[in-house]
Amino acid sequence: MTVAGAGGVVFNDSGNVLLLHHVNGSWVFPKGHIEEGEDPLHTALREIREEAGLEARCPDPDTQFLTEYVNARAERRRITWFVMEADGTFVKSEELFPEGGFKDPQEALELLTFEQDRALLREVLAHRERN
Repeated sequence: MTVAGAGGVVFNDSGNVLLLHHVNGSWVFPKGHIEEGEDPLHTALREIREEAGLEARCPDPDTQFLTEYVNARAERRRITWFVMEADGTFVKSEELFPEGGFKDPQEALELLTFEQDRALLREVLAHRERN
């Protein structure tokens, strides 16, 4: 069984990208499980609000990216990603993410823990350059 989730690759006006630092030491994008009655876009917006304290917006919800992986609990995950925008700064709102913030994309590529997240960021950056 594959567990569906959604998240956001969130940029600020300076073109920096939001990363969250998990208590386990990993650097990740905000994401989470799709709750009953929720569509992927609303899940992504909710997770950004819950995990980073930011109200994001999605200018192009039809543009979506997918990642798939098996997590530490041996669950297959399929995450739908949206390119988002947000103003403001990271606000700690969950114990799982004691810190976070907007990073220069090159720094983000170095900080991101998982290769599928680095590949996702490269894909999103290429998309942003084309559009």
